[in-house]
Amino acid sequence: LEGSAGVEAPLEEVYAAIADAQPEQQAAYASWIGGVDTEAEAAAAAAAGCILDVGSGTLTYAADFAPPKLCFDLLYCRHGKTTGNTEPRVYQGFVDEPENALNKVGLAQAEEAAERLEALGVAPDLVVLSPLSRASETGMAWVRRHPEAAGLVETWDETAEMRFGAWDNVKVKDLPADSICHLFYLAQNALVRSAAPYTRPADGAAFESESFVQLLTRMGAVLDKLEARMAPLAAERAAAGQPPPLVLMYGHSMAGAALGVLTGNGKRVDGEGYLGFDGKYILPNATPVYLHRCR
Repeated sequence: LEGSAGVEAPLEEVYAAIADAQPEQQAAYASWIGGVDTEAEAAAAAAAGCILDVGSGTLTYAADFAPPKLCFDLLYCRHGKTTGNTEPRVYQGFVDEPENALNKVGLAQAEEAAERLEALGVAPDLVVLSPLSRASETGMAWVRRHPEAAGLVETWDETAEMRFGAWDNVKVKDLPADSICHLFYLAQNALVRSAAPYTRPADGAAFESESFVQLLTRMGAVLDKLEARMAPLAAERAAAGQPPPLVLMYGHSMAGAALGVLTGNGKRVDGEGYLGFDGKYILPNATPVYLHRCR
């Protein structure tokens, strides 16, 4: 959007215009959804314990939802601040370009997160890092303080951030006001995704987009993998009357939101019954949060 004489309008005005265009976004969504396999998406949501309203794209917990009975405690920490987390906002998903690295504030936040863990006195049995540097560097701030834990650190590709496709690393203000992309954060729409992939500048590799529902499936598989990995140690600890294993994971806002939904920590939108996962509903930067405790 531009003001008079071709001068770009103030950011607040651009965001307001985008919010005002929600009827046009919904109309575009109504047309777009016809090409989506909504039965598969609804089945995936159901497998995660949620009900999907295709018309709005929103998720609610099913009446019989029950958090998984995991054998380990899970402590999750979103990465520190990056340029992409700073106004003007960008879609920052499965990208690892220089602008996605921790900025000065984020580096300090990573150290602060490590200090919080020090205060908690945690002794993880496994430290899982996202392959994206903003998350792995946040985690390494703690690992560097504990060289004895280096052997417990693993990078899991499947814990990377949500793939936004062609929207990735694009400023929100630069996307068309009537685009369905805005329904992701304005309406907590768990189905919208880009039709085109993200092309990595370094090598031209293309990465298809995924919906938040599809991210739930991916992160659910992560929980299953962790459960299988920790089960022998959990059984050994239980037999000895010791606490359960602890997994410390460093990741992202949407990946963390998906794990939050799966573990029963999903946040309901104010005044509504459906779940929120973006905007004010995301985990704060570099703040360790327990998403599951066995007791």
